Amino acid sequence: MIKLGVLGLGTVGSGVYEIVKYRSDMLKKATGEDIEIAKILVRDSSKDRGLDVAEGVMTENPDDILDNPEIDIVVEVMGGIDKAYSYIVRALKAGKHVVTANKAVISLHMEELHKLAEENNCGLLYEASVAGGIPIIKNLKEILKINKVDDIKGILNGTTNFILTKMYDEDLSFEEALSLAHKYGYAEADPTDDVEGYDAARKISILASLAYGTHASIDDVLCYGITSIRTIDVVEFKKMGFVPKLLGCSTRRDNSFSAIVEPILVEENSMFASVKDAFNLVDVLGDNLGELEFYGKGAGKEPTGNAVVMDIIDIILKNYSEFKFEVDKSISSDKGNLFTGLHYLRVSVDREEDKAAVVEKLNASGVQCKYKELERDIIIVTERISSNRIEKLAKEDLGLAKKTFAYLRIESESLVSIDQLNI
Repeated sequence: MIKLGVLGLGTVGSGVYEIVKYRSDMLKKATGEDIEIAKILVRDSSKDRGLDVAEGVMTENPDDILDNPEIDIVVEVMGGIDKAYSYIVRALKAGKHVVTANKAVISLHMEELHKLAEENNCGLLYEASVAGGIPIIKNLKEILKINKVDDIKGILNGTTNFILTKMYDEDLSFEEALSLAHKYGYAEADPTDDVEGYDAARKISILASLAYGTHASIDDVLCYGITSIRTIDVVEFKKMGFVPKLLGCSTRRDNSFSAIVEPILVEENSMFASVKDAFNLVDVLGDNLGELEFYGKGAGKEPTGNAVVMDIIDIILKNYSEFKFEVDKSISSDKGNLFTGLHYLRVSVDREEDKAAVVEKLNASGVQCKYKELERDIIIVTERISSNRIEKLAKEDLGLAKKTFAYLRIESESLVSIDQLNI
């Protein structure tokens, strides 16, 4: 009998509970063990959650799980950072295996927690922390056995992909699309983590760390959200034949790596352009395998709960001993300098004199570009420059105030010069 202690009974926790309860025969066939959820930590044990939980299983005291010698695996699905981190540390120090869906904790403390797990001969698995039901971490570890992976990019956040899909396909404004995301349950009450790119940044941090053998911390990830994209931008994107997607990207060149989350313009016929609504797509480039793409649901009770339970199975089957994190100190972050491309830049102005001032500063910036003037906007396409340079162009060279501009890197294999674009 394998006993689980589950920290949290929200969306993911309830998904884990239902799979363990109602797929018990399948789990026994897969593991050779009976699996029981012995305790579940909740804030209010009297709350009706619509789940058939036996009396005495729910507790408001974490000690009932973390200090319980009968519990073999601690499943952390409570969210948050500080408490979740402290509970994971306690569990590992107590010799308990840990399965977590917590991307924030893993992205911040990956190196420390892996070391702690190894010292205590425990498994630490976190498949559900990235891309929900897509088994990207497990597959990435398999690929890395005989491949060098230099490039990863993906649609890693379902909320922003839903919003951008509605803006592009249905001509909704950002605010209208966000309201629809709230209505369908794709957006949190406070959507900041999603729309500003922080959620995707944590995920690409984890993938880059595993791929490059170094802790790519959140501070190493340049992060730009989608809140500045307006209806006028979408009109221009369509004219140029591009679709906006918020992508998390990482790349390595020699001993340097860059990681970034940013809205990118992809070609209309690309695989990324075809990914709609709340679905995710992760693209991995291995030197032997070439390009591999992983597609599926990136969030939700069932997909994410499934990822957690698959990790539980791997713990029981002892398929965790090779899942170690060894840090290569020779590899360092180069921020966004390794990402280059033509860039779309829209500047909104209220007065003609402001428009003239922007054009004058643009000409003095040293960045080659094409531009056209609209009634209240200037549409600019720059030469190939780095992600750092486009930020400097907008904020320093042009001196633009926040929310008066938007910029997106253009990703196209065939497009190498601004002379190829008509704007």
